[in-house]
Amino acid sequence: MGDVALTVPAIRKVIEMNPEIHITLVTRPFFAPFFFGIPRVKLYFPKLEGKHKGLKGLYLLYKDLRELGPFAKVVDLHSVIRTQVVSFLFRLTGVPVYSINKGRSDKNRMIRTKKITQLTHSTKRYIDTFARAGIASKIGKAPYIDYSTEAFQSARSYFVGKLPEKGSLKIGLSPFANNAPKIWGLENFKELITLINENHKVVFFLFGGGEKEIKLLKQLEQHSENVHLVAGKFTLSEEIAMIRMLDLMIAMDSSNMHLASLSGVKTISVWGGTHPAFGFSALGQPDEYHIQPPEGILTCRPCSVFGGKPCIYPTTRCMELIKAKDLYEKLVLLGVLNPKSKE
Repeated sequence: MGDVALTVPAIRKVIEMNPEIHITLVTRPFFAPFFFGIPRVKLYFPKLEGKHKGLKGLYLLYKDLRELGPFAKVVDLHSVIRTQVVSFLFRLTGVPVYSINKGRSDKNRMIRTKKITQLTHSTKRYIDTFARAGIASKIGKAPYIDYSTEAFQSARSYFVGKLPEKGSLKIGLSPFANNAPKIWGLENFKELITLINENHKVVFFLFGGGEKEIKLLKQLEQHSENVHLVAGKFTLSEEIAMIRMLDLMIAMDSSNMHLASLSGVKTISVWGGTHPAFGFSALGQPDEYHIQPPEGILTCRPCSVFGGKPCIYPTTRCMELIKAKDLYEKLVLLGVLNPKSKE
């Protein structure tokens, strides 16, 4: 999900800078809201669990796409087996194909040596892929993701009544990610909420997805009366509109981190087993907004690119080194929370 979201700045600028270009974008239906409002972009949803499943299905996908053409170029921004097969079939018929260089060898080297070197951001890799295809693009400025009037009205009506005090900060919390080494833990979030509430006028909104996450988020909602659950109640488009209205998002290395930064919202991200240097950091956010364990204590980090490798310790040691009190003080120091804002 995060990878797809990070294509939006590149694609939006391709359209802005190249008025003659029309794009057929092959993606899943769930991701359609990311591309709302971008002109000359036609979304095509493959039936990956049905007609387009397997090798035969990929051939049928290629044939179906050809009927939508002809295409002058194919730009593969994913470069996995599925897209490589379809790209190969286009090449056989003379259509030039340009595939992303994901820098896999550099990322694997960083995991192996633990020598941290800032790698190219994913969005810049997408832009570089378009450049090799002779198509100009650039990152530009946030916000990159738009939303419908209906989504905006739904989000605004939800916030009405949730802000009891004038000047209350609207803070989004996204405590989960797809892998355990990227999760800070609900107890830490409870402590952080308590610390913020002691000195600041704040309303918290909980973002996430999936039945298991929502069940845990409901527990977190009970921690304080100014904590409200968003996850599971709204469409993705409505959640995007809500995120755009936030003053701050605190998230893991996750899709909600990307959605917040792409929406132009101040985004504090908490990093454990993964590392911002891999090129998946919150786009456009200052380096100091990436909260990481103290240096020099662990020799095992980063342990994987996406957090899928189990921790070598019984608990996630790198996340345990990030204390709620330290994060709160960091938020005040960065100025995203004004100290002693309560009367």
